Amino acid sequence: MHADAPIARRVPQGWRVPGIANLHSHAFQRAMAGLAERQTDRADSFWTWRETMYRFAGKFEPDTLRDVATQLYVEMLEAGYTSVCEFHYLHHAPDGRPYANAAAMSHALIEAAQVAGIRLTLLPVLYMTGGFDGRALAERQRRFGHDAGHVEHGQQGEPDASHLRGFDQRV
Repeated sequence: MHADAPIARRVPQGWRVPGIANLHSHAFQRAMAGLAERQTDRADSFWTWRETMYRFAGKFEPDTLRDVATQLYVEMLEAGYTSVCEFHYLHHAPDGRPYANAAAMSHALIEAAQVAGIRLTLLPVLYMTGGFDGRALAERQRRFGHDAGHVEHGQQGEPDASHLRGFDQRV
């Protein structure tokens, strides 16, 4: 698109405008919508929300993530989004052990985007410590755990998506 190109243009089918990019998504959290948005106790805070999120995240397997992400991505398309940046941090099984296919959760998100028809940028998120004080990851955080070396050197197991029907690696 050139700087002097019109933002909207008329085509035979109607008007065409550029799609919107969702620049910050955590797909699995879509399924917990309504569970933690309201303060129900004076002690509720970001930290109590986070505990709810950890309990909820502990229930997700690759198939669950794929199904929830597909639904979310379809909803995004219906709302006018045409691409999504997915902050991905559900890397391992709920007990923190890597899946046999280390990229199983990444594959689930890529497949969801392919099925829905939305463009995806997958952004791996690194949990390296369990808090601001540098303590080790707690058991409920272990599935989010990675260190910079895993991502920097590709040891995270991020997938080669070339086997996915219709997936364009140039996008």
